[in-house]
Amino acid sequence: MPTKHLTYGGSTIARTLACPGWASLAKQMPPQTGQGSDAANEGTALHDAMEFLVNSDQTPDACAKMFFNKILITDELLETRLHPAYDAMLELLDDYDVPVDGATMVEPFVEIIPNLAGGSIDLLALSRDRKTVIVIDYKFGFMPVSPEENKQLLFYGLCADADPTTAPWFEEAENLVLAIIQPANAGAEYEQYKAEKWCAPIAVLDAFESEVAAAISEAEGDNPRFNTGDHCQYCPAEVICPIKTGQAAVAAKLPAVAVETLDTFLPMLGSLEKWIAAVKAMAQEQLEKGAEVKGFKLVNKRPTRVWTNKTEVEALLKKNRKLKVVDVYKRELKSPAQMEKVLAEKGLDQSLITDYISSVSSGTTIAPASDKREAVLPRAAMRAALERLPQ
Repeated sequence: MPTKHLTYGGSTIARTLACPGWASLAKQMPPQTGQGSDAANEGTALHDAMEFLVNSDQTPDACAKMFFNKILITDELLETRLHPAYDAMLELLDDYDVPVDGATMVEPFVEIIPNLAGGSIDLLALSRDRKTVIVIDYKFGFMPVSPEENKQLLFYGLCADADPTTAPWFEEAENLVLAIIQPANAGAEYEQYKAEKWCAPIAVLDAFESEVAAAISEAEGDNPRFNTGDHCQYCPAEVICPIKTGQAAVAAKLPAVAVETLDTFLPMLGSLEKWIAAVKAMAQEQLEKGAEVKGFKLVNKRPTRVWTNKTEVEALLKKNRKLKVVDVYKRELKSPAQMEKVLAEKGLDQSLITDYISSVSSGTTIAPASDKREAVLPRAAMRAALERLPQ
């Protein structure tokens, strides 16, 4: 996968459109040195594997026991990720009659503003009649992503239309297809998985270009807007966001919250909780680098007792005749979700345990009135209602 990252790219364009001010704040932040989560590293490895397969014209089995991004491609990754992703990709190209040779580009790096706005497309394809351009993106996580009006893929299409290396593919194009290949959404139905796609006239890029141009122009200006929302996730500048810090300052000065004002403050909680977590993470990172954070220091967490040599202590305890196996070991039945995974791996029928599974809520939680779940009658209100019933 290409390593060049521009300020305005596919992964940040939705944030730029919603909050143009994020980029100027990000420039004030110290460089991020994190190694990435296990899930992110695995996703990168699978992207690299797909790139290898398309470039080498081999089948997924060629990746067995290979390492990509220092991640081993296991049999499980082959079955649940690479095979369904690769098959869905081939089926998608076949659906739009994409020729075998010369009609796909793997990881083309395209820019709409050189050295400022652009990114890499996982796979770009052109139909045989040159009327349809397909922008394909692999997603290997479990969070469902819809291709419909997807800002990231629209941005890639816009950049490809503008970049000299790919612009010729758009000269006769009438249709744009945004396709997401996310095999994790297939569940256990790996063989039936198909890419999710959204089709639109190529002219959709014209309107989107105006949005992108306005947002980047504002972001590069002197007084860009700031907004909070879902786009704040993964924002590198969240800890110094003026809206988040302003909300925190207001909350710190509040008197005791009255019941009648709860509807004013509850909407702030999610945003502030994420901001608090981001502040803690940044402080931890800086202290571990040796930076000084006035009034704070690194200390060891509360120690817990652990075995110094599990093998020896197991042997010692087994020799004691007064101790039984149940005294030494703890066994616990796997959860329904864990057992369903085991049954799927063993090729066993899920109905074996279906009758023994029920969904039980662990309690109540607060949700917006727009939430699809039904409101729960509070226990106190229920008890009061029962007490009023005739005895």
